[in-house]
Amino acid sequence: MGSLGAGGRDRARVAAGWRVLVPGLPQWSWRQRERALVLFGSFAMALGVGVFGWGTRTSLALLAFAFATHVVATVDVVRQSAFPGFGRWMPLASATGGLAAGVYGPALWLATLLAWPGMPAGTPADGYLVNCWAYRARVPGRGDWVWLRTAPWTAPRIGRVVAGPGTELEWSPEALRVAGETLASPAPLHSARPPAALAYTVPAGHVLVDPNAGARLGESAGHLVLVPRDQILGRAWARYYPIRERRLLP
Repeated sequence: MGSLGAGGRDRARVAAGWRVLVPGLPQWSWRQRERALVLFGSFAMALGVGVFGWGTRTSLALLAFAFATHVVATVDVVRQSAFPGFGRWMPLASATGGLAAGVYGPALWLATLLAWPGMPAGTPADGYLVNCWAYRARVPGRGDWVWLRTAPWTAPRIGRVVAGPGTELEWSPEALRVAGETLASPAPLHSARPPAALAYTVPAGHVLVDPNAGARLGESAGHLVLVPRDQILGRAWARYYPIRERRLLP
C-alpha cells in the first residue's frame, strides 16, 4: 500500500477529482485495493448504521466517525497526489473544512429540516421524523399527523388534525360532524360539563387537533384541542422508534 511515485502524481491529481467524495475510490483506481477497502468499508458501515439509528446518540457518534474516515481518505489522496507536499496540517485542515462546508454541513442541515427526530416528553419509547418545512406554504390538512405544542409552555408532541381553519363542525355526544361528514367515533370535548350539542367554525389561523401521547398511533388523548397555527412545528411523516415498529404515517 505504498504511495504513488513522483512520475504518477500529475496523473493521480487529475484522476482523483470528484472521486474524493467516495472514500477509497481514488485509492482503488490507483490499485491500492487493501487501503481502498479499509477506508470505504469503515465509512460505509458507520454511515449506514448512523443513518439507520438517526436521532440517537449512537447515531451521532457513528456519523462523526464516518466524517472522520472521509477526512482521512481525502487527506491520503492529497498527500499522495500533491507535489511538493503541503506539510502535515494543511491537508487535514483543508479536507476537514471543505467536507464540512461543502458536503456534511448542508446534508445535516437538510436532514434536520426534513427529518427532525422528534420524541414526545414522557414517552421515550416513541420517536417520529418531522418535516419542519411542510407547512411553510400551506396549512395543515385534515388527517395530517403533526408535531405541535398544545400550549406555548408545553413540550412538543404528536397529534392528528381533525379540521382546518374555516371548517364547520357539529358536535353531540353521539356524533361529530366535520364539514357535513360524520366521524366514526367522536372525541369528547375538553370540558367538565360539555353542552348537549355544539356547532362552530374553526377560526382563521387555528386548527382543531386530536392530541396523541400514547405509544400506539390512534390512541386518542381524550379531547380535541384548538391550536394556533404557529404552534404547529411540522408534519410527522414516519415513526422511526421503536425500530421494530418503523413505518410511514398515512
